[in-house]
Amino acid sequence: MIATLARQFTPHFRHLETLSYAAGGASHRIASFVHLRTGAALQLLPGGRYERGGLKAPRRAREQPHHEVLLRPLLLGRLPLLQAEWDRVPGRDRRSWRRPELPIEGVSWEDARRWLSACGGGLRLPSEAEWEFACRAGTTSAYFWGDEASSTYAWFGSGGAEWGTQPPHLHAGVPNAFGLVDVAGNLAEWCEDHYVGSYHGAPRDGSPRRSARGDLRVVRGGDSYNGSSHCRSAARNVASKEVQAGGIGLRVAASVVW
Repeated sequence: MIATLARQFTPHFRHLETLSYAAGGASHRIASFVHLRTGAALQLLPGGRYERGGLKAPRRAREQPHHEVLLRPLLLGRLPLLQAEWDRVPGRDRRSWRRPELPIEGVSWEDARRWLSACGGGLRLPSEAEWEFACRAGTTSAYFWGDEASSTYAWFGSGGAEWGTQPPHLHAGVPNAFGLVDVAGNLAEWCEDHYVGSYHGAPRDGSPRRSARGDLRVVRGGDSYNGSSHCRSAARNVASKEVQAGGIGLRVAASVVW
């Protein structure tokens, strides 16, 4: 199957390796691919059914009602996109911290989509449903590792003046069960969806939610500035599509055709 997919992804991707991962009581064997133009590594996620939304306290209204979603397989970045990877293709940003091994941030939703379109290989932003599925990786706990916040797995803060992003390789040894690193904490990540304040009427097939008006878009994952509750798998945040905020970046995705 991996060989078949590798042929499908040519000439934009190459198979790297297939490894087993475990976290939070879940485990999966996951193939990794590299996007050749940018060097970004992506994990091949299996798709399937999961319960989306706030399953654990605090049960915030914008995380309700929880509901079942059925997703197709997809490729999703192993790491938040790095500055070194972003800089391989010309893009617009207002990054706050400058090191090749740091995640790119200070990127608007519009900047991100333009950059992804220029990269080739069908790169795109994940939908919010895909993002939560990927973060949970088969778990139903508050965080992908369990129900208690832990700085072992995620960079989060207390709103202090001194904060910044961290190199994702520092957490390479503590990925979630899909092999995703810093999917909770470090920096927030854009999703494709327009923001709506609850899941009433949300698609159940993993597709992004669209709205006829408004410039608010979904941001997921928490960051190094806000507290640990923002790192919960169900936690939702929001930003204007035009904002180039320090600490908001992206994780690349691509669709898979079986």
